[in-house]
Amino acid sequence: MIRIGGILAVAIIIGSIGIAFYFYSEDAYKEVVESDLGETTMVGDVKFDIQYVTNYEILHKTKEFTEFERTQIEQGLTEGTSETPEHTYFQIQITAENLGNENTTLTGGQFHLYDEKNTRYGASFVGYGENELSMVDLVPNNAVTVTTQFDVPFDDETKYKVGIVPNRFGLQSADEIAFICIKNCE
Repeated sequence: MIRIGGILAVAIIIGSIGIAFYFYSEDAYKEVVESDLGETTMVGDVKFDIQYVTNYEILHKTKEFTEFERTQIEQGLTEGTSETPEHTYFQIQITAENLGNENTTLTGGQFHLYDEKNTRYGASFVGYGENELSMVDLVPNNAVTVTTQFDVPFDDETKYKVGIVPNRFGLQSADEIAFICIKNCE
């Protein structure tokens, strides 16, 4: 009797793993979109135009954000952001237009910078102004232009591309991920 129960438990576990894998693979991204400098790119219902802006050695926080951040740190809700990068702030401008019928959300966590070695750098939120991307709700048939930056060991000769990866915080209905070359594309 115990043997049958053990075999049944193992079968249920293996069956559950198989069912979970099936449903996960249905939601996995099916298409990888690659674009070059200046090309617009679609991810789900959102059209993106991403351009390299410049590099910064320091980005100054606004007074309002500094005060807000201080209260968040005192409450133990955040560790704070740095005006000075470890390497160099590589800044991009993102113009996103929602061509769909439903609101969608953009966050800095959906954008990554890749170098020629495919080293991935996440977006860094500093708090320097209103146009910096933290979280934006895109209304249907409207566009927004924001900036974000990545802390990278910048090399003027290196090819850089931006990856747009939908996540649970935004662009959830997208079936694709995109890679857009934005610097030294050839």
